[in-house]
Amino acid sequence: MSTARLDLMASAAGKIGGVTWHHLFLLWTDAAGKQVCLRAGPQCLPLEMLYGRKTQDGEAAEDYERSPAGPYGLIAFSSAPYEPGTVDFDPVAANVTLASGNAAAQLWDNVQEAAQALQKEEIPYDPVGKGGNWAITEALRRCGAQVALPPKRWAPGATVLARDPLEDEIATRRIGQPVAI
Repeated sequence: MSTARLDLMASAAGKIGGVTWHHLFLLWTDAAGKQVCLRAGPQCLPLEMLYGRKTQDGEAAEDYERSPAGPYGLIAFSSAPYEPGTVDFDPVAANVTLASGNAAAQLWDNVQEAAQALQKEEIPYDPVGKGGNWAITEALRRCGAQVALPPKRWAPGATVLARDPLEDEIATRRIGQPVAI
């Protein structure tokens, strides 16, 4: 029997300006070799990304109602067996082993609790800030884990630190956002 292990995985998800960006997820392998992944992502997709698509019932997706939290809704966590055909399955994903043996089992339990707590905070999903990569690394940080990305992997949002609540009182804007005078 092999030993239990918890890995931070980085799967290629697209290119921005010629640079490949990666989606992060956690991969738990128990002592018997069974694998489960924990991922974070948007609760929903913006309407412009759904144009021409059908719902599971075969109806046009254009009837879709936007989330009051924004075009992507809230950060949502999900866990599923890691096998071919699942959303994050990538046999060539880069990995960093976070823990093995009993330490991996304890970290896996703790990170699942941290993910549930984060989801209860109802944080709006922001693809360039607090998105799926941020949520996975934040869950690990809340467990005291040292987060290091696999070498030569860029994961937007992974290094965004949780903001101080006092900073929320300061008006900030993004590049290209108009200034109110």
